[in-house]
This record gives sequence, C-alpha cells and structure tokens, in this order.
Amino acid sequence: MSSTAHAVGFSFVERLAQDLRDERLELPAFPEAVVRIQRVLQSPDTRTDDVVRILSSEPALAARLLRMANSAEFRRVDQNVTDLRTAVTRMGFNMVRSVAVAFAMRQLRRKDTYSPAAQRELEQAWEESLAASAACFVIAKRFTRLNPDQALLTGLLHVLGRLYIIMRSKDAAELSDGEMRQVIEGWHASIGKAILESWGLPEELQHAVEHQDELDGGQEGDVSLTDVLIAAKLLARGETDGAKFAALRRVGVAEKDGLLPMEQYAEELRGVRASLGE
Repeated sequence: MSSTAHAVGFSFVERLAQDLRDERLELPAFPEAVVRIQRVLQSPDTRTDDVVRILSSEPALAARLLRMANSAEFRRVDQNVTDLRTAVTRMGFNMVRSVAVAFAMRQLRRKDTYSPAAQRELEQAWEESLAASAACFVIAKRFTRLNPDQALLTGLLHVLGRLYIIMRSKDAAELSDGEMRQVIEGWHASIGKAILESWGLPEELQHAVEHQDELDGGQEGDVSLTDVLIAAKLLARGETDGAKFAALRRVGVAEKDGLLPMEQYAEELRGVRASLGE
C-alpha cells in the first residue's frame, strides 16, 4: 500500500469508528419508501394500515411483496392474494422488512456512482445475501424449530455492514480491491450489528450478524439463529464437512456418507431466491 493509500485507508477506518461511536449509521442510498418502512416497523404500535400506506407509495415494492405472497414457498392459503393489506397481514412484518431490504439492495446494484471495486463488492454482497437468506429459511423450516421468516431476515441482513462500508467508500476511492476487502472484513460485522440495534431488531438477530464470521466456533445451548446463519454461509461456500464445522452438525445439515441433507430442498432454495428478486 502506498503512503497515500495508507493514509486514505487509515482515515476511512477512523471515520467508520467515529460513526460507530456517534451511532451515526444511516443507509442514505436506500429508497425513501424502504427507509420509511424501516422506521415505522421500529414502533411496537405500528398497524398494518401504516405499512400498507407506505407500500402504496412505491408500486414496484408493492408488486414485489404481492409476488412473494403468491409464491409457492410463501403462500399461506390456496387463494391468490390481490391486495396489499391481505399480503402484509399474511406475510407478517418480518417478511415485509425482508422484501423491502431486498428491493433496496437491488436498487443499489443499478447505481453507477460507485467505483468498480465498490460495484464488485455490491454484486458479491447481493449474491451472498440471496444465498444466505434462502438457506437460512430452508434450514430453519426443515431442520430446526426456529422461525423461518426471522431466519430469512437474518440471512438477508447479514451483509448490512458491508453495504454501509461500500456506501461510505466513495470517500476512499484510492483504496484497491484488496485494501477495501480488508476494511470490510475487519468492520462489517460490528457495523452490521450496530445498524440492527439502531433498528430495534431482536438481540438474537443482532448476535447472529455480529458473530457470523466465527465459522469454526461452537455455540452452547439450543440451536440459534447464529448457528443457522453460519451454516448457511458455509453451505454457500461449498463447505459440508460436519467434522470441521460445528454449526453444520448442530443444525443437522452436515454431509454424511457422501450425501448432503439440503440437496432434497434444492427447488425450494431456488424458489426462495426467486421470490426475493433474483
């Protein structure tokens, strides 16, 4: 790293640290409707009509929620859902949040204001978010007693810290791909956790995002969202060895006798990814 790049990198990290200390962690590039949905869902007194009103202001987002509500993976009844109020009621606020964040991430990928390195990071974050959220949903639904909708949300949001760093990286355009990767690896989990805390999301979800990179660490007690997220990330990387990774054993998806239990749910995984906007 050149002396100039080193200075830029140090200054960039200092700004990230200051943002954390000041609890100033906004995602300004998110569409206004998504920001409003996030804010209204922070209140325990939020009503379905409050959410419907915001969704109605963004037709593309509303259409995405209706599509998901009618997909084979998420349809609760045989009859098609044709109005937003029914969709929100049946899907629940967690799924509304998931659809909104996925919509925002898709919009980010279409912006041309980022450096080539940042654009590549955005694409990778999107792909990993889709893979993790789909795997989290299927693992929770088929192998645990955890809430699949909350697991899907965990998988989708585990890249929030990375998105924040990428958005801030406009101020550090001199950093190379490798240097940006170092910053992301060092800071994304703590920043992601801080964002989720500011959003008022459950502690178990915050914990999962904060500890997502502890791939070989064993959790004690019952299977948790942290186990599910770690297992989902491992599977996305092609890791199936339960002897090497405790999380795979804990959630029951470790390879055994050359077979991977998740393989029978390949179609469901594809369906969840498609519903989120692949």
